[in-house]
Amino acid sequence: MLAVRNLAVRYGPIQAVRDLTLEVRPGEIVALIGANGAGKTSAVKAIAGLLPHTGTVSLGGQPLPRRAEYALRAGLALVPEGRGILGQMTVAENLRMGGYARRDRAGLEAAMEEQMRRFPILEQRRDKLAGLLSGGEQQMLAIGRALLSQPRLLVLDEPSLGLAPIMAARIFALVEELRATGVAILLVEQKARQVLKIADRAYVLETGTLRASGTASELAARGLLADAFLGTVTQAPPPA
Repeated sequence: MLAVRNLAVRYGPIQAVRDLTLEVRPGEIVALIGANGAGKTSAVKAIAGLLPHTGTVSLGGQPLPRRAEYALRAGLALVPEGRGILGQMTVAENLRMGGYARRDRAGLEAAMEEQMRRFPILEQRRDKLAGLLSGGEQQMLAIGRALLSQPRLLVLDEPSLGLAPIMAARIFALVEELRATGVAILLVEQKARQVLKIADRAYVLETGTLRASGTASELAARGLLADAFLGTVTQAPPPA
């Protein structure tokens, strides 16, 4: 599904991501984990066409254009860190924005209603300004909006950020439900232990460099997470 090879991102003299290689296969959840500042967000923004980069990114075997609107049309939908909600627009208007790239305009309204059924709170708030929603409600709105583009790959950047534990657990449960629909998911998170409970495989970033990869159960069992978050991992095994 998604294949990233030798991805590198720079901000002037600062190397944010170095030689990152990863893949997401159809119908699986892949976690990209690491401490704050590890380069996770820079990596996914580059993959989604929002940042200049070197290396190659392909989706479904085809090179992914390095512009966000083309990546969206190719089937990649990003739910950004901070959610990217348009606060002065209503919930329904925000959802409708998610379908702007669809060619089946006649099906957009039906698809919106499907997301309202998936997230009943959005139906209750459909005419309310999105900026007045709680953090958890905004995250549901951001995910619903992304799903309206009919993605083959859904990229979630820190979806639990700023949420109470109960709401974060609901978001992780939702991610599992989405996998069951066949959508491939790249999940970027700091909450490594929680994410490894639902992910199929994971990659660990430390200061922009891949330090470990493997199945979620392998990484949890090997005890590498504390080392990665404390900055003491010194060598990565070959990517799984």
